[in-house]
Amino acid sequence: MTILLALTFAASAHAQNQQYFEFYSATGVEADFSFDAQVTAVQTKAPTRDQVDLLVRKQMRYMLGLMHSRPNTAAALYPKWSFTVLETKKNTGPGWNVKYNLKSKGEFKKGTTQYLFTLPLNPNTIYRDSALKCMVEKAEESNFWYHWEPLLAGCPLKEGEHYYNVTAKVTPRVSTTQTYPEYSRLVDADKTIKVTFFFGYEQYDLPTWNTQGDDWGIRSFNQQREFLKSRGFSERAWSAAEVETIYKAKDGKVPHVLEMVQDGAVAKLRVRLILSDTGFSHGSLGFHHFLKDALVKESVIIYDGHSGIGMNLDIPAIERLRGFKLPINMNYQIMFLGSCLPYAYYPEIFFHKKTSATDPTGTKNLDIFTYGEESTFGSTEDQLLMRALMRYAKDGARVSYQTMINMGPHFLFAINGDEDNPTK
Repeated sequence: MTILLALTFAASAHAQNQQYFEFYSATGVEADFSFDAQVTAVQTKAPTRDQVDLLVRKQMRYMLGLMHSRPNTAAALYPKWSFTVLETKKNTGPGWNVKYNLKSKGEFKKGTTQYLFTLPLNPNTIYRDSALKCMVEKAEESNFWYHWEPLLAGCPLKEGEHYYNVTAKVTPRVSTTQTYPEYSRLVDADKTIKVTFFFGYEQYDLPTWNTQGDDWGIRSFNQQREFLKSRGFSERAWSAAEVETIYKAKDGKVPHVLEMVQDGAVAKLRVRLILSDTGFSHGSLGFHHFLKDALVKESVIIYDGHSGIGMNLDIPAIERLRGFKLPINMNYQIMFLGSCLPYAYYPEIFFHKKTSATDPTGTKNLDIFTYGEESTFGSTEDQLLMRALMRYAKDGARVSYQTMINMGPHFLFAINGDEDNPTK
C-alpha cells in the first residue's frame, strides 16, 4: 500500500481567526510561510481541482522529505495547509502546468527567517526519473519521498527540469511562555489518573514476541518499567483473560500488558505498559484494539515506536484497514507522540477528532507532545511528563509544559495546543 494517507487532512483550509499562541519548543518555533509554486499534470484534459489537490499532497510529501533530512536546516511541515490555484496552462508536452499559491506553517529552528524549499515538478514521475540513484537510503516508490536527495553525486535529477527550489520568508509565531497541564481534569471519578504507554517493536514482524532481547522496543518497555519501579510503583502482569477483554488474538501475537500503580494524596496513578507490534500493516491488530480502548478511557496516552512515516497512528487509515471506528472521548487528555517527526503527521488528526461547536480547533481538551525531527527510538522525554504527573498525584505540585520541554531540548521537542491552558 502506498503512503497516500499519511497527511490525511493536508489540504483542508486553515481555521479562521486561528490563535497564534499554541506552541512551545526550547529550540524551535512554529512559523508561517507562503510562496508561489507549480506542479505538472500529465494528462490530455485540464486537471480538476481534485486532481490538483492530489498532486499538491504528493508534492508536500517530497517537500517534507528534504525538510527533515538535511541536518543543518532540519524542519517539519505541519499536516494542514491551503492553496489557491493561480493559473492552469497547457505546456508544450502532453500535460499542464499549474501555478498555485501555498499557505502553511511548520516547525523550524529558532532564528530561521527564510527557508529553501525543494519540490518535484511532477511527483508522479520523480521516482522513475531518479533512476534509483537519488536516495540516501534504499526505498521503494511509496516511501521514496522520505529518502530522496537530488544533490547526491550521480543523481540524474536536474533543477528546473525535474525539481525546483523556492526561498521563502518564514514568519515565526509568538510561542507560549508559561502554560500548565490541566492536572485536575486528568483525575477521574475514582481519583485516578489513567495512563497508557504503547511500545512498538523496532523490528516489524518479529516471529516471537517477548519482553527480553536487543530490540529497542523491548528496551524502552523495560526502561520505563524500571523507572517506575524505582519510583515506588507496584506492578502486575495482565492475565490472558484480562487481555482478551480487549483483544482476543487468533495468531498467537498477544500484546504484553503490565499494570503499575502508585497511590498519592491527590490521586492514584495507574499506568499500563503495552508492548506489541505497532506497524500499520504488520502484526498490529492487538495494538489497534488497545489504542481504541485507550482513546476512550485513558487521560494520558504515550506512544513510543516507529512513526511509520505517517501511517502507524493515522486513525482514518487504521479505521479503513480494520473496519471499526476508533472514537475518542471528549474529556481533557494529554498525548505524547514519541516517534520520528510526529509533528508532521499526527497532531491535526487528533485535534480534528476533538473539535466541537465550542472548540473548533480541538485544543481545549487535548495537548500533544511532538518531535519536529527524527528522534531516537524509545525516546526518554516521556519520563519528564511522568515525573510531573507523579508530583501532582503525590501532593498537587504543578510543573509547567515549558519546564518539561526545556529539560528535553532535543529533536525539536514541543508541546502543541497549549494556548488555552492555565498560565499560573
